[in-house]
Amino acid sequence: MMSNLTPIINDLEENNVVCIKWGDKYDDSYVEKLKEQCEANCSVPFNFWCFTEKPEKDYHAKLWNPGPLCHLYEHDRGYFWAYRKCYLFRSYQHEGDFRYFPTNGKILFLDLDVIIHQDLKYFFDLPNDKPWIVRGWWNDPIIVKKNYARYKSTVINSSVILWTKGQMMPVWEHVRENAEILFFTYPSLDNYFAHQWYNTYEEEGLIDIFPKGDIYSWYKGNVFPDDMELKKLRADHKICLFNNSTHIEGVYDDEIKKLW
Repeated sequence: MMSNLTPIINDLEENNVVCIKWGDKYDDSYVEKLKEQCEANCSVPFNFWCFTEKPEKDYHAKLWNPGPLCHLYEHDRGYFWAYRKCYLFRSYQHEGDFRYFPTNGKILFLDLDVIIHQDLKYFFDLPNDKPWIVRGWWNDPIIVKKNYARYKSTVINSSVILWTKGQMMPVWEHVRENAEILFFTYPSLDNYFAHQWYNTYEEEGLIDIFPKGDIYSWYKGNVFPDDMELKKLRADHKICLFNNSTHIEGVYDDEIKKLW
């Protein structure tokens, strides 16, 4: 059963773009380029934050390290991939991290491997009664329903998430309270979202879905079955994702860097 996400309505004094850099999967150029893209494509004031275990710059905030979930992650098995995003969902601070994170406002999480085409103001102007997340419109919905327990073809993609401070606290609490089960059960955070927070069969959930035409995938297409051309820029969309779980890390870096 899906838990209830209680809407949190705040005086939205600040807009915030956040990302995570952990380890060596991506070099520092990804963070710098994401920051540059945001600055070039956002017509409203915003704060930019990168959460990392090695804060060095003024926009860095220390990610909880080691966090309460780290000991459960087995690198060789790789289950509950991208779990560190869950630390961002907390609505309280922890000693040593989130020192500069605002106490209210909208939070737009972006993966490092994205291309921003249009004004991010669009996201900050969306209704804030629920969080928002990407639906993989490029996936065959029949295959999606069969594959929620696998890496591929998940109905939900967590490369872009929008929420108001406090809205995602129920997700954090559910993960924290059931961590040993979740790390054993779900290959990735995307699988978890699809199973626990979004009803694939009824195509509704307690998290809103960005509509078709907002976000597409460089390696997987746009909308099944009508617009599935791969490696095609769609500048009339807001964001392009470079998600592809079958690619070896670092092998396809040149493809995204040529489009920066």
